[in-house]
Amino acid sequence: MKKIKFIYFDIGGVMNDWSDSFRTVTSKFKINFEEFNKLWSGKIWDDITRGKISPQDVWKLAIKKFGLKNADNYNFVESWMGDYRPRLEVHELARQLSKKYKIGLISNLYKGMMPRLIEKGMVTDIKYSVVVLSYEVGFRKPEREIYKLATNLVGVKEEEILLIDDRKDFIEGAKKSGWQTFWFGEKNVKESVFKLSKLLL
Repeated sequence: MKKIKFIYFDIGGVMNDWSDSFRTVTSKFKINFEEFNKLWSGKIWDDITRGKISPQDVWKLAIKKFGLKNADNYNFVESWMGDYRPRLEVHELARQLSKKYKIGLISNLYKGMMPRLIEKGMVTDIKYSVVVLSYEVGFRKPEREIYKLATNLVGVKEEEILLIDDRKDFIEGAKKSGWQTFWFGEKNVKESVFKLSKLLL
């Protein structure tokens, strides 16, 4: 690796495991899990990651689509985040790296989630130099604009930035923008953390 001056961490899939997202809500309201996930495809997914609608707005669509009763006051966002699991070894790695590098977050995220993710221990609670969230900036990974914005905010050269992400399409977007990258293998978290430690510490 070339000299690294700034490290961006992804959130979902790296800082935490969100593979059980929507298990609680679909169980509680007896909704087919696969059908619920289909609700998130296409324009709705695009709108929520760009901050045009909130997770609770999507819940309103779910209420209508699935004909749910006594669901209007259900806190969908809290339920959703309750299905996340923190990756504590990644949190510790980020704390160690923050002693040596400037650290940031870059994520396709949704309104209202970031503060609670930190409060609930799903994101490492350290001082981040830069946080780039899709719902705030209107762009999302792997679009060129979000990497360009994230580069401008850190004030270093593209090749001095490292992205740690679990999505290969997001990795490719970063590479096209001149960043260095590390693909975080969700199937073997300990191995990924070990490799990053060897490379960076």
